[in-house]
Amino acid sequence: MSAPPPARPVYLGAGPEPAFGLFHPAAGPAVPRLAVLFCPPFGWEDMCSYRSRRDWAEHLAAEGRPTLRLELPGTGDSPGGATGPGGAGRLDAWPRAVADAARWLRATDGSPRIVALGIGLGGMLAVAALAAGAPIDELVLWATPARGRTLLRELRAFGRMEDGPLLDAGVPDEPPLGAGSLAAGGYVMSPATVAALEALDLADAGPLPAACRALLLERDGIAPDRRLRTALEAAGTPVTVAPGPGYAAMLVEPQEARPPRAVFAAVSAWLDAGLPAARDPAPAAALPAEPVAQRASVELECGADRIRETPLALDRLDPALFGVLAEPTCERAGLTAVLLNAGPQRRTGPNRMWVEIARRWAARGVPTLRVDLAGIGDADGDTDAFADVAAFYVPEYVGQVRSLLDELEARGLPGRFVLVGLCSGAYWSLHTAVQDPRVAAVQLLNPRALIWDPWVYARREGAMYRGAILKAGTWRRIVRGEVDFVKPFVIAGALLRRAALAPLRLAGRLAARRRLRAAGGDELDLAFDALRDRGTAALLLFAGDEPLHADFEREGRLERLNRWPNLRLEHLPVSADTHTLRPVWLQRQVHEIVDRSLEAELARTQPGRAAAGAAQA
Repeated sequence: MSAPPPARPVYLGAGPEPAFGLFHPAAGPAVPRLAVLFCPPFGWEDMCSYRSRRDWAEHLAAEGRPTLRLELPGTGDSPGGATGPGGAGRLDAWPRAVADAARWLRATDGSPRIVALGIGLGGMLAVAALAAGAPIDELVLWATPARGRTLLRELRAFGRMEDGPLLDAGVPDEPPLGAGSLAAGGYVMSPATVAALEALDLADAGPLPAACRALLLERDGIAPDRRLRTALEAAGTPVTVAPGPGYAAMLVEPQEARPPRAVFAAVSAWLDAGLPAARDPAPAAALPAEPVAQRASVELECGADRIRETPLALDRLDPALFGVLAEPTCERAGLTAVLLNAGPQRRTGPNRMWVEIARRWAARGVPTLRVDLAGIGDADGDTDAFADVAAFYVPEYVGQVRSLLDELEARGLPGRFVLVGLCSGAYWSLHTAVQDPRVAAVQLLNPRALIWDPWVYARREGAMYRGAILKAGTWRRIVRGEVDFVKPFVIAGALLRRAALAPLRLAGRLAARRRLRAAGGDELDLAFDALRDRGTAALLLFAGDEPLHADFEREGRLERLNRWPNLRLEHLPVSADTHTLRPVWLQRQVHEIVDRSLEAELARTQPGRAAAGAAQA
């Protein structure tokens, strides 16, 4: 099996909101007559399964099957938000985007046979696009319901499970997003989209056109939707049902998600088996003559301003990284912002917040790159290393960020940088700023560690899980089947065992700590001193019961903040774990805080900006 060539980013479709995709050309001779179109799930499932779907696409391309990974309008890196132009829902635009992608894939690769591979919502959209006349010849559907309300019921159940700890902590219900909206896992679906999904029934929308074949995958032993299977068979589509092991393992936290390689092999075997017998697809003359518009970059309206977004394959770096650069189309400010991964979450950021921030800041004149570092999203590197959280807290990542700044400066972007990161991204931001004088400001959001100490991490995380186990709300969710019974105990036990071994190294740690204090503070104090002495502005934001904030309190660091006048600490008090900022009302507060911090840096960089703002006010 040959290594596939790098994926090629592309925007597909006319109009102001083309869909973003990544095309994986076949390695070596292409399998005759076949290309694969990936249709993604929604929200948190999209984030968790992203790297697995990338691996799957590379696997297919290496077998000679060109593959396109589509991102739906208003999701991922595609233009738009939860609501379409004019307040429209997304359920009209999504199947159109799938159809455009299928047409583009057929025309670009010359493959007359298009296989749509859909997961969850993506599977529903593939069937809906086929029903509307999209040139889709075969279907591979995983965890795809026939009814939209089935999907919505699962999303609402997930949203209630997410809200449970907040409610147990006495936090009021989510402030209303608007009648009929849905929020699950930090991702929002608009009222119009929810209403359209409620009404969607693939088995009751008239006769479906027949596909050549369909493969329905079980979900870890759960049978595919019987209603969907019946509808496909009634249309004359030969249906195969096959096991789908590894679905749940693909949809856990991105750090722990593992690609379902047994399913990769099973789907490839099914595709191979269909080559001799597959019916010839519709002749090219029957397809729309108008080619699908494609672009390498896209211009977007952002309020009253226009910005440009361009995907960047940063293959001159080692390892090769990937990002999307949002730039003003008018005058640039003297800053460049870089949004680093929130742990293993891809460049779109937690709850797609990095996309929103990048576009908003570009409209303010600041070129803003959201980027994937090694092993994350679409960057090269080994994802399996993240099984140990310590893999995020290594000097190599700081080196990657510094090399990235070199590359951006070489591309002509302003060489004065603002770094933003959540969790381990905050750690990378801080240590890059300490080492690199080009960093003018850092925004450190919910860091779990700013100085990596495995003993401190094990003790803190073990106590966190032990505390969760003792809460009545945890047991209620275990009884209702919303929380795995075993996992909290296994994790807590492993972390506590690691903490129990740490006293063997205690004497060395204490001696090192005494030496640092004699030199004027511990390691973090000295890092903050370095930023202060260089004049680097720092925002440190904690939301909820963040353990590092509690450590600061216990160690007296909060009482010593006047030692660092360049550092502004914000604490949003929520008595629960809101580490990745999933409540939408919390996201709004964080957006306001980071924007204020950016404006302060712009005023410092461009004094006339502050005067102009005051005059307008």
